[in-house]
Amino acid sequence: MAEASAKKILIVEDDPDTIEALTLVLEKAGYQVASAPNANEGLDQVKKERPNLVLLDVMTPAGTEGFHFVWSLRKDADPEFRDIPILVLSAIHETSPLKLYPDKSDGTYEPYEYLPVQGFFDKPVDMDKLLTEIGKLLDPEKESNEA
Repeated sequence: MAEASAKKILIVEDDPDTIEALTLVLEKAGYQVASAPNANEGLDQVKKERPNLVLLDVMTPAGTEGFHFVWSLRKDADPEFRDIPILVLSAIHETSPLKLYPDKSDGTYEPYEYLPVQGFFDKPVDMDKLLTEIGKLLDPEKESNEA
């Protein structure tokens, strides 16, 4: 059971099995977890749950609603919501030539210009790497002391 003071992570993902797997790993690591099955509900959950971080699947059966989620959140008038770190989890690189790594230029967009998120993880997600990145974003002082 996570502590009341534990950091909260919102998973916006349409696949219930992925939500379940991520929830098990994140709760075991001490995080509180909330989830939403699509971008619209995800935006509602951001306001309700006030997560410290969002894990987002950008591609859903409905299309690219995850991209809309990112831009809607980044344009929010309240910096508490606008500045929430987002980590993208997607199989898009397996199914499309489109590349969305935020820290690299693709020749058209500069780093972080195309999709303003803090990281991108291909599915299936390496849970150890994901937990490491979440730790860096949510507790950078602890991570730098362990380095």
